[in-house]
Amino acid sequence: MSATTATGRPAASAHPTEPPPDPAGARRAVTAASLGTVLEWYDFFLYGTAAALVFPVLFFPGEDPLTGVLLSFAVYATGFVARPLGGLVSGYFGDRIGRRRTLIATLLVMGIATALIGLLPTHAQVGALAPMLLVALRLVQGAATGGEWSGAVLLALEHAPSRRGLRGGFISSAVYVGLVLGNLAFVVLVAVLDEAALLAWGWRVPFVASLVLLAVAAYLRWRVDESPEFAAVLRDGRRARRPLVGAVRRPRNVIAVFLVRLGQNTSFYVISVFCLGYASTVLGMPRWVTLTALLAGATVAAVLCPLWGALGDRVGPRRVVLVALGGLGVLAVPLFVVLDTGSAALVIAVVTLAIGFVNAAADGVQPAWFASLFDVRVRYSGITIGREAASIVGGGLAPLAATALLAATGHWWPIAALMLGSAVLGVLGAALARPVAAPRA
Repeated sequence: MSATTATGRPAASAHPTEPPPDPAGARRAVTAASLGTVLEWYDFFLYGTAAALVFPVLFFPGEDPLTGVLLSFAVYATGFVARPLGGLVSGYFGDRIGRRRTLIATLLVMGIATALIGLLPTHAQVGALAPMLLVALRLVQGAATGGEWSGAVLLALEHAPSRRGLRGGFISSAVYVGLVLGNLAFVVLVAVLDEAALLAWGWRVPFVASLVLLAVAAYLRWRVDESPEFAAVLRDGRRARRPLVGAVRRPRNVIAVFLVRLGQNTSFYVISVFCLGYASTVLGMPRWVTLTALLAGATVAAVLCPLWGALGDRVGPRRVVLVALGGLGVLAVPLFVVLDTGSAALVIAVVTLAIGFVNAAADGVQPAWFASLFDVRVRYSGITIGREAASIVGGGLAPLAATALLAATGHWWPIAALMLGSAVLGVLGAALARPVAAPRA
């Protein structure tokens, strides 16, 4: 893997046994990795939308409406719990047998699990077995997601000796495209179906339809060769026997990735999950406002992530991440002040700014930067351990903590303090990170 310059800018790989660049192969790798990532995150976010709209009625009908929603989101959170476990398994195999085969496996597991959710019987049909099956499939979804991002990044970047920030930005962009599609699927269904049809069969359509995306993404990934950098590791007999152990033996960069993702994830999920729910349920804002804000922010982010990645190639990714984390911290209080105004235009604008510009800046440069922090032999494991562990705290627990703080204090200021504090931890993580030099034969 490449080292980085004094400014934190990734440099070209120095390994002497790597084959010459293959531009066509690099483009195929980026395309296959990105489309597969779109599918994985479409599937992951699709459940979150269904959890708010239909699952409380279909799988938890014996509870009062609020309890049903809480149970539905509790199942949603199990996906975050499973992500580190899936990441450990994927990281091990990704560093042992290769990125390509591991990514095809995560793709198939995620696609099949999502389609099976669309075929599940409801509580009215099989009773308590229905939510049990839903929990099991959500765990499978989370495990598959845990190995996707890191593997997709490596498949794309290890084919490309140059402009890695730009290429990695397309993987980050794909996550936001998946978020947009996962939400739009239900926007369309709600617009064209009445409630009875939506609950009877309509909700199943976007889950089963993911099989189409699965077939296309699996075909593209199948046609991509193993990454040249990992192929060189295999050819030279340098494969790590215990990549998970090797990754944590020097824990500095694992901790750095964890802290950076913790700082960013906390703000992102507080904004995208808690704040938008707070606006609609506590402040009484129309649901279209919160949905439009989220979709606008994600759409802008999908466009800008590659541009932020390209900027990271020029000025160094650490600088971009530091500014982005600082921006998320600065926006914490203004975000809630704007929410309290009740102005739809201001809410959409501030959420778009936070997600579409500031959060996207951190996301856009992380693929190339995180890849530069680990030796190629343990790179899949190292990135995954730090990144997916942070998903539990910042993704699964942060919205629950925000809800508890609001219930305990009756005000948003402790939540803003939580966002600010997490951003500070992210800045410390960015300062802690140190790129590694490429190994030489």
